[in-house]
Amino acid sequence: MSNFFTNSVFRNALIFAVILLVTACQSSPVKRATLADIDTTGIIKSGKSVIPKSSDDIRKAYANYLKHASKQDDSRVVALNRLAELEFELSEQLLNKKKGDTFESLDDQLYNAKLDRTIDLLRTSLQDYPNAKNNDRTLYQLAKAYDQRGFNQETHSTIEQLVKQFPKSKYYIESQFRLAEDAFSSRQYTLAEDKYTEIIGSKKNNVFYEKALYKRGWSRFKQEYYLEAVDDFLQVVNYNQFDQYSKLDKNAQNLFNEYFRAIGLSFAYLGGAEPLNEYFEQLARDGQSFRHLYYTYVHVSDIFVKQGRYNDAVNTLKYFTQYNPSSSRVPEALLKAISIWKTSGFGSKMSSALESFYAQYHPASQYWRKDGTDLEVAKLVKDTLRTYILTVAANYHKQFQLTKSNGDFNNARRWYSNYLQHYSSYSHKDNIHYLFGTLLSENKNYPEALKHFELSAYDSDIIINKDAAYETITLASQLSQLSQNKQSVSTWLNKLIHFSTLYSQQYPGDKRTLKVIAHASELAYENEMYDKTIVLSELIEHDSESDLFLDINTIKAHSYFKIGQYPAAENTYLDILKTSDLKPKAKASSLEALALSIYYQGKNANEKNNYAEAIQHYARIVELVPQSETAATGLYDAIALAIKNELWTESISYIQQFRKLYPKHKHSVDIAKKLSVAYLNTKQSIAAAKELEKLSTREKSKEYQMAALFKAGELYQSKQDYQSAIRSYEKYAKTFTRPFPRYMESMYKLVELNSLRKNTKQVDRWRNKIMRVDKKARSSQKTDRTKLIASTTALELARKNNALFEKTRLVHPLKKNLKRKKRAMQRAVNLYARASADGIAETATEATHAIAEIYYNFSRALLESERPKNLNKDELEQYQILLEDQAFPFEEKAIEFYEVNLVHVKDDIYDQWVSESYSQLKKLFPVRYQRKPKLEGFINVLH
Repeated sequence: MSNFFTNSVFRNALIFAVILLVTACQSSPVKRATLADIDTTGIIKSGKSVIPKSSDDIRKAYANYLKHASKQDDSRVVALNRLAELEFELSEQLLNKKKGDTFESLDDQLYNAKLDRTIDLLRTSLQDYPNAKNNDRTLYQLAKAYDQRGFNQETHSTIEQLVKQFPKSKYYIESQFRLAEDAFSSRQYTLAEDKYTEIIGSKKNNVFYEKALYKRGWSRFKQEYYLEAVDDFLQVVNYNQFDQYSKLDKNAQNLFNEYFRAIGLSFAYLGGAEPLNEYFEQLARDGQSFRHLYYTYVHVSDIFVKQGRYNDAVNTLKYFTQYNPSSSRVPEALLKAISIWKTSGFGSKMSSALESFYAQYHPASQYWRKDGTDLEVAKLVKDTLRTYILTVAANYHKQFQLTKSNGDFNNARRWYSNYLQHYSSYSHKDNIHYLFGTLLSENKNYPEALKHFELSAYDSDIIINKDAAYETITLASQLSQLSQNKQSVSTWLNKLIHFSTLYSQQYPGDKRTLKVIAHASELAYENEMYDKTIVLSELIEHDSESDLFLDINTIKAHSYFKIGQYPAAENTYLDILKTSDLKPKAKASSLEALALSIYYQGKNANEKNNYAEAIQHYARIVELVPQSETAATGLYDAIALAIKNELWTESISYIQQFRKLYPKHKHSVDIAKKLSVAYLNTKQSIAAAKELEKLSTREKSKEYQMAALFKAGELYQSKQDYQSAIRSYEKYAKTFTRPFPRYMESMYKLVELNSLRKNTKQVDRWRNKIMRVDKKARSSQKTDRTKLIASTTALELARKNNALFEKTRLVHPLKKNLKRKKRAMQRAVNLYARASADGIAETATEATHAIAEIYYNFSRALLESERPKNLNKDELEQYQILLEDQAFPFEEKAIEFYEVNLVHVKDDIYDQWVSESYSQLKKLFPVRYQRKPKLEGFINVLH
């Protein structure tokens, strides 16, 4: 029974009753001391009153009064009730404290003691004063105390006593309601119904009428009097005069729902929609109406849903639409039916119901253009239909993902289109363009899909849907790669670049941004959009630890290179090479690209005639990438350009560097040639000669080999490095016998150089070689120079043999020495003859004169030879005559050659040797040559 007295109505009534009881004890308006003064006035001290500080003081005062008051004292009953009230208040305070005490440390005994004290006081009052005027209030208060104490039986008995003894008490209706509630709780539904009926019929039932009516309906329901129960429930609803549900506050809505749940249950037990229709048709025939008819159907339907009777739930709503076709709630009922199919998992039935509903009630249909349209229902339909369209579209979409059938695709597409037709303003909120785009993309309708993803993703150039933005990037990429038309490829690529740019700008730290930029950059680069590639690559944040960053930076560097921005390309490649743990292949590629970037800077400068700058660029490649082939090419070009501009010192430095770095390079021979030229131009003859000497063995061209080797010899010779010169000339003479003139010259050089080194053996060797070669040569091969060389060589050899001839004396053993002398004479004469054979004046005059001298000297040697020692005077005389006979032909021969030498005079040659020949002739042939006129005549004759 405790629930009854916790009701604020009963509690307030009890307190009010006790207060009235105390007030009633004041019998006279005359100002005098009364029990009531205990609550307001304390003990008089020093002529002043003291106000009690707590209710405890008041309780003690009343207790003290009762202790001394007799039963005959009329005020005693008031004191008993007042003290009971105070004790009850204290118990409530303790109860409230207990409710707020999380540790439940309250002493329950104290609480129970206070209630027991209250009960004792009230029972004493009733016992001692059974006929007291306000005993109905005392019984009411006692019932409450019993209830708080948990004494249910005592509570019930006390209330029954109150109802029996005081049928006119103001507590009668309340107490009767409490008894009805007890009967209902104990399942005495007939008794409860009777008591509720008595309350309903009472004239003083304002407080309990509605509750009694509602509970009587439940009492009848429990007795299976469902129609009678409905009567009570409907009466309760009408009693409340509920406004439209949407306009009710929360408490009113809760009450509304409670009542209609009761109505719904009643009709559900009656069988559902058909009894419901019959009931309200009869009501209509009786001239009555019910404004909340729709909610009755809804609650019956809800009950069926809770019972899992989904068909019955839907049919109940359909009955409403059939029997109330003009109701503004018809669309709402149909929506409710769709909702049931949706929540119960009957997707196909939901779709079918929605198809029918959409055809008649879509936002643009004629239905909503009629006069008197319920705007609230219209709004509900529009809002709910939006949700259902999303659901059915999603269902078809999901089904398409499983089946890939055209039917499911077309249905999903149709519902997405329906949504956009009516709810485009909500498209971003419901993400519809993204969903539609996904459907189209899955069906490979890429261009159309991209349009929807764009609508979902962007508001101007601001991304409002990150995932949709990413999809635009993906689709633009696919379309650019699928397109065959160059213009289409360009269109899609430009979109891809634009989308990627926006994405990276708005989400620089997103984990997909690097991938987006890397992919867009790659495609832009592959399609020669180098400027845009660079712009894309500059959008990313520096992250040297990322492989994607490395890829992007590499493409950026390549793009700079492609558009001729070689300094920027160089700097970017340098950044790439700073990457830690750069893979060998990537490093090698970047190094080579770096080298090319620098090389082309040099090439550009060269084309602009900025030679110094060009050389500087070409040459610095080796400082950064020495192992690159481009570095070798650059250094080679630096050398060539330096030589072209006669920067000899610089070219030598570059060549030396080149040789050190690339000793086996394919340009090594050419480099050596250039170095020799540079050495020559810096007067470094020996160095030049060494290079030329090396080139003679490395250069494939025979002509160059000959020229290099001969030039090397000349350079060595010019710097008096005779040994090196001899080496070069010997190598030449041994290797190159053609052309004949240069061959002869090389041997002649060897004669000269060996002469300077006083290497007689080598001198003779090469002189003899010259003579042999010249003898074998055809006349067509010979030149004036070769003839001079041959003549001079022959002359030198002749001189040597002539010296031997002169040295050999005709002494004993005469025969042997004569033979030696004649042999030397013959060799000398032959060589002199060879020296004069080519008619070269420089050698011919000396050779001719020398031959004459040899013959003359031989004749003189014969005459002056040692005589045999065993001859007598006569024999000596005869021997002398024989010698003269032998010597005379040689003298004649000498005169002949002297005269031959004079022949040169006709060629205006009158050198030392002609002069000496003439002098000898004057000695040997004075008759003819002593007279001047005769000589002149001879000369004239010669001419």
